[in-house]
This record gives sequence, C-alpha cells and structure tokens, in this order.
Amino acid sequence: MAPMPEPAAAHCALTHPGAYPVLRDAVPRYSDLGHDGMISTIGLARWFEDVRVAVELPAFRRLVEDGEFGPFRVLLAAQHIDRLAPMRWDGKYRIGVGIRRVGGSSFTYGYGVFDDDRCVARGDTVTVFATGAGPAQLPDALRSDLAGLVLDEPDAPAVHRPGAERRDRSTYPFAVSLRARIGDIDTNRHVNNVALVSWYADGVAALQDEVLTSGWGGPPPAIAPSAFRVQYVAEVGYPAEYEVGVAVLDAGPTVHYGLGLFLGDRCVGLADATGPRGDLPTDVLDAWRPAG
Repeated sequence: MAPMPEPAAAHCALTHPGAYPVLRDAVPRYSDLGHDGMISTIGLARWFEDVRVAVELPAFRRLVEDGEFGPFRVLLAAQHIDRLAPMRWDGKYRIGVGIRRVGGSSFTYGYGVFDDDRCVARGDTVTVFATGAGPAQLPDALRSDLAGLVLDEPDAPAVHRPGAERRDRSTYPFAVSLRARIGDIDTNRHVNNVALVSWYADGVAALQDEVLTSGWGGPPPAIAPSAFRVQYVAEVGYPAEYEVGVAVLDAGPTVHYGLGLFLGDRCVGLADATGPRGDLPTDVLDAWRPAG
C-alpha cells in the first residue's frame, strides 16, 4: 500500500491569508486543546465546521426561505485536517475559507489557519448536496454563491481515496470497540464529523498504547497524529456498537496509519492518519502491518 501523500505539499499555494476570500477570527476554547496543551486536530475539525456553517450563501438561503426548493441535506463525503505547527492557546488565529472545486452534486471547501500571517494548519471538506433520492445536482442559486468564493488555485488536488481492500475488516490486525453516544449525533441525525475524527484518534491511541504499554494517561502526546484524511462511506448512526480497525501502512520517521470503521463486517468509514514515530519501535510497528 502506498503511503498517504504529504498533506502540506499538496496545499503550498494556499498558505497566505490573502489567498482566501473569507477570513474569520478564531478564539481557542479549552476544549480545543489536546493532551499536549496545543490546539488538537479534533479542535481544528470543530473550527472548520464552525467557519463552514458561517459562510454566507445569500442566494441559496433566499431560495430555501422562499419555499422554492424541497427538502435537502448537506452531507460531508470527505475531510482532511493537517496541523502544520504547534498551536498555542494564546495565539491570535484567523481561518481563511474558500471553494477549491465545484462538481455536479458536490463542492469542496478549503481552509487555512493563520497565526498572524504564518500558516499553522490546512484542511478541506468535500460536501455533497442530497435529497431523499440521493445526491442531487447543485441548484443554480448555490452555484452562484459558490462562484464568489472560488480560490485562485490552478489545479486543486484530487480527493484521496483508499483502495478497495481497506473496506475489508480482515485488513486490520488491531481494533478497538466504540459505542455511539447521543451527544455524538448532529442535526442530520448521524454521528457528527468532529466526533468521527475523535473516534479515529481513539483507534490510533489504542494501538500506540498497545505497543508502548503506557497505561493510565495514554500514549505520549508527541506521537499523536497531526493529520487526518477521512472518507465517509455510509452514515454512522445511533444507537450502535462500532469497531475501529487500525493498521500501520508505513513506519519511517512519520507513521502512516490506515483506519476503517465497521458496523459488524460492513465498512461505514475510512481514514488515514499520520504522526511522528517518536519512541515507537519499527520492528513492533511492523507487526501491525495490514493482514495478507
């Protein structure tokens, strides 16, 4: 299995705040901090969600408020989060947001987080417009709004798609069980995207704890993943018991983890995570390579 592409390299054109049509201040909350005392990848997922929901789409909003459009949902199909540098609690942060790509039934937001003018995090989300019948063509009013937010980016990178073998439960030599909680559910009545990132982080931490036998307090914060790529395969709901499968896909100075979310034997989500190896021994990590 090929390692996940280096996230920072794919987004080097969008590392200045002037590249973004919308900039909003971000005020860190205590709940945004990870166990290293810095803004975590889970906190960043929450920031991206907040700014995405706050983006003005006036023409589309008028269409909906005037009752000219039937019931619809806006769903995430993929998500990418990449923390490029440690982010302190007392930083002065701004989040840039714009549109990287517009397709037939989906569009992609791009994000940059800035401490003054220094880019400290990047990300994007693929959003699908759907009706009761499934993915639907984007309304003209929504396309018009999105056109005013398009980023000046010659070639937006392709969406990362894990191979078909990653949907097979037997691929993952390690797994941890998780139960959906009612607090994980959002307005679409499925598990929220921020909660799902935390589930995948739990899977990586559980494997690291197994390797290091670190016990109470969990693995060292220095080896927590700094980047996640998430693909949504099916809706994840409540109540249900899930399993997060984990495999080590590559182990150099950076460890690349492959993750699958399963409801029984059915794959409902996929993710890739990368983070520093730290004191994780390569020979032990090799024991958690994908099965087969």
